[in-house]
Amino acid sequence: MLRRPPGSFTFRRSVQIRGRGAPPWCPTEMVTRPAEGHSALTIVRTVTIAVLTLVVLYAVFLVRHVLILVVVAAFLAIGLDPAVRRLERLNIRRGYAVALIFFAAIAFIVAFAVAVIPPLVRQVTSFATDLPGYVEDFADRYPRVREWVVDNDIPQRLEEAVGSIPTAISGSVGNVVGIAGSVLAALFNLLTVLILTIYFMLSLSHLHEGTLRLVPMSRRQRVSELVDPVLEKIGGYIAGQITVALIGGVMAGVFLAVMGVPYPIALALWVAIAALIPLVGATIGAVPAVIVAMFDSVGLGIGTLVYFLVYQQVENYFIHPRVMTRAVDISPAAVLLAALIGGSLLGFVGALMAIPAAASIKLVVQEIVLPRLDTT
Repeated sequence: MLRRPPGSFTFRRSVQIRGRGAPPWCPTEMVTRPAEGHSALTIVRTVTIAVLTLVVLYAVFLVRHVLILVVVAAFLAIGLDPAVRRLERLNIRRGYAVALIFFAAIAFIVAFAVAVIPPLVRQVTSFATDLPGYVEDFADRYPRVREWVVDNDIPQRLEEAVGSIPTAISGSVGNVVGIAGSVLAALFNLLTVLILTIYFMLSLSHLHEGTLRLVPMSRRQRVSELVDPVLEKIGGYIAGQITVALIGGVMAGVFLAVMGVPYPIALALWVAIAALIPLVGATIGAVPAVIVAMFDSVGLGIGTLVYFLVYQQVENYFIHPRVMTRAVDISPAAVLLAALIGGSLLGFVGALMAIPAAASIKLVVQEIVLPRLDTT
């Protein structure tokens, strides 16, 4: 049976020991006990980290809707901060400046709704009432169409369909409740974003300082030098988006006025407001104008539709990239690719944040990555 030789002791870590019976002046030797149990501890630690990561991701998934509202509100607060600071330079307190901006925005929206919605409702009602007459006039111009209309009794069916709309709406309680619920949910989300934006704007400077305090003192100045330009890029993006919206509204107003479409100013204002919405803004802005033009005449409606289709392509591939290039200092190709990728990945939020994110990535690469590569 093998026995452990004298003086060969083992410990959990490397220590200096003397052999048994050795005099004090005898040199010590380093004895290390082989690591035991480290593999099991590593496995436990890895599994724990993985489980905690999954739990956090699942929690984020559950509250993703709230997080989207928070991100949109923070983005708007950062984008509107330059306007607040300009008012502060006029000796207006920050709270009053924020209130002034939002009261002006709300007043504009209310005035716009009062000016646009009643005429639009009257136009829709008139169109629904006169629809059978439109069909008969169209049939009188084309004999084959008239034969088909007479054989199928289309005017009578249209009158019955229009007359049965109120009954169908009142009878489908489930649909009415569902639509009302969707409208209330949208209004609640809008109100939540509005309140969060106000809070963020009021405390943006404190949030900025508190975030920098989480960074070690040795790197705080450098991080601040990088964060401040990123915030300026977001403000530049908001200003660029407003510029694009104004261009779209002015051009739409000129076209609608020249073509004789009713309510050109109100429709142009709607086009400008809708253009602020990424991805679907141009489509939302074009729909009322096309409908109102169609009420006047079919040819005018088709011409209006063609105009908005052409202008949307010009805006997407020419106006928007060039304006954003000046606003956030990235190339037109990068603007277009960022918008497409962001919208495809995250929808509305992705399209909203894609261009500022691309500008921020460019800034980080220029200020950190490239200097490190140059020194290696």
